Amino acid sequence: MPDAVPRGPGGTAPPRPSRRAVLVALAAVWGTAAAGCARIPVSSPVRQGGVVQADPEPGYRVDPVGPVPGATPVEVVRGFLAAGVGVDEEFQAARSFLSSSRRASWRPTARTVVHPAGTLSVDQQSDAGPDGAVVVAVGAPELAQVDPTGAYRPSAVGQRQDFTVRLLRERGEWRIDDTPDLLLLDEARFQQTFTQRPVMFVARPAADVLVPDPRWLLDRPATATALVEQVLAGPPEQLAAATSSGAPSGTELPDGSVSIAGGIATVDLPAGLQRQRPAQVRQLQQQLSATLLASGLGITQVVTSLDGGELTPVGALPLPAPPDSDAPLVLSQDRVCQLVGSQLVPVEGLPAVPGAASPAARGDTVVVLVGGRTALQRLGAAVLDGAAEAMPAPLPLGAELTPPSIDADGWTWTTPAASTGSVLAVSADGAAVQVAAAWLAGRRVLGVRVAEDGVRALVTSTGQPGQPDAVRVDVAGIARADDGTPQSLTAAQEPPTPWLSAVSGAVWVGTTGVAVLGTVAPGSAQAESAGQAGGDPATLGAPAVWLVDGGRVTYLGGPPREAEAVTIAGGSGRQSLVVGGADGRIWPREGSRWLPLAAQPAPAFDPVYPG
Repeated sequence: MPDAVPRGPGGTAPPRPSRRAVLVALAAVWGTAAAGCARIPVSSPVRQGGVVQADPEPGYRVDPVGPVPGATPVEVVRGFLAAGVGVDEEFQAARSFLSSSRRASWRPTARTVVHPAGTLSVDQQSDAGPDGAVVVAVGAPELAQVDPTGAYRPSAVGQRQDFTVRLLRERGEWRIDDTPDLLLLDEARFQQTFTQRPVMFVARPAADVLVPDPRWLLDRPATATALVEQVLAGPPEQLAAATSSGAPSGTELPDGSVSIAGGIATVDLPAGLQRQRPAQVRQLQQQLSATLLASGLGITQVVTSLDGGELTPVGALPLPAPPDSDAPLVLSQDRVCQLVGSQLVPVEGLPAVPGAASPAARGDTVVVLVGGRTALQRLGAAVLDGAAEAMPAPLPLGAELTPPSIDADGWTWTTPAASTGSVLAVSADGAAVQVAAAWLAGRRVLGVRVAEDGVRALVTSTGQPGQPDAVRVDVAGIARADDGTPQSLTAAQEPPTPWLSAVSGAVWVGTTGVAVLGTVAPGSAQAESAGQAGGDPATLGAPAVWLVDGGRVTYLGGPPREAEAVTIAGGSGRQSLVVGGADGRIWPREGSRWLPLAAQPAPAFDPVYPG
């Protein structure tokens, strides 16, 4: 990293316009491009809206059954675990396997453990003892744990869930008298029982866009109340400095405060919120409305009241989404090109840049790395108009710069790979600032890619081999000054991707999804799950694409090992994913397969979508 970082006049970056203003301006720019007036490599408008609707409520339910007469202890325990999908009547089917003394006190939602299908073991340890009790051992390798807030946390490699269940005879039948407060579900049952739902917060400091935090919550009516409680509880640690909530952290919701009838959700906020400023109450209304409308619970309208008095409806905040583009940028023969079908179309007005690498684009700005990845070259509007001589001088920033990412406020994020506890962001006028990220000190940074909301950054890094955090793909919160200047990056303390042994890159897919190009750790539960999903054990040691959404991992396969996949690009959905090989071949995702471009005219490298 250089000793001195270039800055604007007075040593600070100049004030930036609000994020909402930038979003509106960008929408206009992309609209102009669609009309054929701007020579920019993307022709689709930036998408935004009040909320992104979640998938509708699942169209089927599994109705579990209670114990059958004469069941053995092992059969009773297996039936009890299988009945964990029965959420509709507060797990009444599962409770029917419990003794009369344990039935009411069992708390199934205290913790959920997810394991690969076919890995559950249930074995009787002993015959009935002097007290008539039988002990059954239960065990499975862990994929993840889900806490009561809906946070999905992948488990460390080799972590297992092992416990014993004690059974007694009650009226001649075996019933469970002692068992942990948890649900133990394989992946299929987890998908039948839980749905990912975003909890909405608001970007700081401008409070002009929504920021989703994905949670996995049960499919039952009480979920609406749980979502409201999570809004009131405030953002998670990694977003605490980057977002805000209209309620003081930890505000408690009285019983019966949320009801749903005819698609209308009514939320009666506690009287203590009357002390909040009107602007905070309005923001809380916006959060609650966006959260419940996106919940997938069939809610079409949200009515909010405060201590019984109905509040005036407020306008919705936008939830920025990636541009809906199917034509990424690539570098080919020193030219920035757009990949249109199988054709490489040079971007009009941009000169060849010898040695260029890793393009990025937003609005009318295109940047590349030059000088062996030591400097940032900005290609502005003058260059796009054909005045190549007006191209500004490269900005030296350090060795092994990460692929640039341009956020909605116009800041370009690229930083030297060897981190000393900060990353670099460069303003639109070339002023570079150091953004504090103490948790990255001593790590090797592979990428910093900012989400469309400008609040969440996808940070890919590697550390000491053999440690749980050897490979991290973090969703970090960006704290900004009042003028929009980035100040710090905050990540969760727990390693988010302990199941990875190597990584090449990671990109946003949609508003909350992340696609990772990496190698799964041998012996991990994710490797077991990928094998069940069709992954060839012989190829799982090679880089593959993994979709991570709210922490949950889905194996998407990847090009063959000989493709030497090194880069990945993602946009608005899975089908936007593109992988780049070390030899310059491009591998788009076609259905569920990865196929090389047919008749690719020339080698192309570093595919990327806007942002």
